[in-house]
Amino acid sequence: MTGFTAEVLDEPGLMFADSEEATDPRVGLMKYGPRTPSGKSEHQVINIGYIGSGRSLGGLEKLFSDMELAITADEDQSKRWKPPFPGLGERSPLNFTFNTQKRWRQTITRGEIRDLKQIRSREDRLEEAVEIIKINLEVLYATETPPDVVFIAIPEAMWDACTPSHQDHARMQSETSDFHNRIKLLGMEVGLPTQLIQPKTLRGEDVQDKSEIAWNIAVGTLYKAQRGHPWKLTELEDGTCFAGISFYKERGGDKSRTRTAMAQVFLETGENFILRGDPVEGEKHGPGNNHLAEEDAEQLVKKILRHYRSHKKTEPRRLVLHKRSEFWEDEREGFIKGAGNIELMDFVTVRERHSVRALSSGIYPPLRGTMLSAPDNEVHYLYTKGYIPALSTYPASNIPEPIVVKPDPEVSDSAPQKVCREMLAFTKLDWNTSDFCTKLPVTIGISDAVGNILAEAEAQNTRLDIHYYHYM
Repeated sequence: MTGFTAEVLDEPGLMFADSEEATDPRVGLMKYGPRTPSGKSEHQVINIGYIGSGRSLGGLEKLFSDMELAITADEDQSKRWKPPFPGLGERSPLNFTFNTQKRWRQTITRGEIRDLKQIRSREDRLEEAVEIIKINLEVLYATETPPDVVFIAIPEAMWDACTPSHQDHARMQSETSDFHNRIKLLGMEVGLPTQLIQPKTLRGEDVQDKSEIAWNIAVGTLYKAQRGHPWKLTELEDGTCFAGISFYKERGGDKSRTRTAMAQVFLETGENFILRGDPVEGEKHGPGNNHLAEEDAEQLVKKILRHYRSHKKTEPRRLVLHKRSEFWEDEREGFIKGAGNIELMDFVTVRERHSVRALSSGIYPPLRGTMLSAPDNEVHYLYTKGYIPALSTYPASNIPEPIVVKPDPEVSDSAPQKVCREMLAFTKLDWNTSDFCTKLPVTIGISDAVGNILAEAEAQNTRLDIHYYHYM
């Protein structure tokens, strides 16, 4: 790799309760407690609603009971980067408690399951399953004090009735719809964030061990319940609007299916919003290589900036756009027009894979944060996974691959190091996991999951919520 340069970027820091800092989410949560809406360290009580059959609810209640105490990793899974789950309650360092009451317990009856199983078409069975959950969600919402989050413990028989038997990694779905996505839309309609629990998790057959499940459930539930992030980045440039641009195809009877753009907007405070754009007619070349026509690009950026202004009460000084595909000329011009008088802009292409690798002289792979720059300095290869000094190890068994970061040659006002540091920081803002980091920045990494929900035909008639906690 003659002419390549390499440097290691600093690990982004995270802020927890009382503005205390750490680099590892789990360490920060255990030492300082989660960041609360007030920013202070205070015990929180989360009201939990739960829906399921008598048997599945029994399994869920057992899981809740286990989470009240510390849970160590399975012996073959025990690693120093996987601290035991510390438990919940007033004495827990996590500083919150699950509050479950009978008035928030909704039972799916045997008769409902029997009637569901007798429906001949899997597509109709799925619709009936959705209807059963919808009724129970509406009942919970109608209680005098609705719960903060609703857990749905999927009954085994309902799962089997709505799952294609030929799939290795099955989901409850039909040819035109997906159960998980439909439930997320129902939660938005009634204003209750939801958490689905599969039968394999309740059986103890999940690929994750119980401590990992407890960690992820706790962090995700906390984020959904307090409608805010349990940690934030210590450094993210003030006055900058970050947005990830991606695409999805709407489902429905029309075989051509309309492509639609979406944007995930991030503020330096850590807040993030999901925005659905208008249907687009841009060109497409290859998987994921989508582009916007000039007018579509202009309108989408205007929509992004309207939301920024409504939350910040000011204009951003800088606009950063992340996208999987490169920026075509018409598309670029549209984004520039939509940005108006913004002083600084960075348009960045992000790709997950490339054949370029860095080789380490030791037994561990390259350091997380290693940035390789091509001789022309136009393309950069960033190791978002790798050896982590804070953990004194590489917490995986596979060989890490860098992501590709390519600033647009026409619109790039920041140094590549700054762009890559921000990219590294955004790998620590997915509150659907308590892991140290993800491979892709959240501006790009969660787009497929969000797009799948927006693609449901029912989404076209749903009042969509802009907050990520309704989609995860």
